[in-house]
Amino acid sequence: MLRLAILLMLLTCSTSYIRKKPLINTSLKVNRSSEISLKIVEKQHHLFIGRCSNLDDVLHSENIILNNDGKSQVNATIRMSVEGSVYITCVKVLDQVSDGEGAYPSFVGGGVGHNYVIFNVTAAYGRGFNFYVEIKGYSLEESGERHV
Repeated sequence: MLRLAILLMLLTCSTSYIRKKPLINTSLKVNRSSEISLKIVEKQHHLFIGRCSNLDDVLHSENIILNNDGKSQVNATIRMSVEGSVYITCVKVLDQVSDGEGAYPSFVGGGVGHNYVIFNVTAAYGRGFNFYVEIKGYSLEESGERHV
């Protein structure tokens, strides 16, 4: 069985206090006769790295949850390493908060072709995060020289 080492590399909390909810509607004036209106969509914030195949094995899956006391903003860098000789083909970071209030994950490094993945997480002020992470790929020792 492949062991997984998880390292929360960086976790910062700001101590500034915000009392108003941030503006969730933005308008952009393109020219005199047209206007574009943007709104935050109340959907989950997922991150997909690589392309999954039916041939891929689940190397690891885990829930990563961080609660917040409501008095700070959480920014974290998460590194997940699969020990052993493996080739990651895809990573799914799935936001488990369905109302659009979840955190935003962003890719930093690793992933496809490596045995680790690094991603940043930025939560809304006063909120934590709840992600389900699934890492797929194959063992290089068992499959020989298989390449994608």
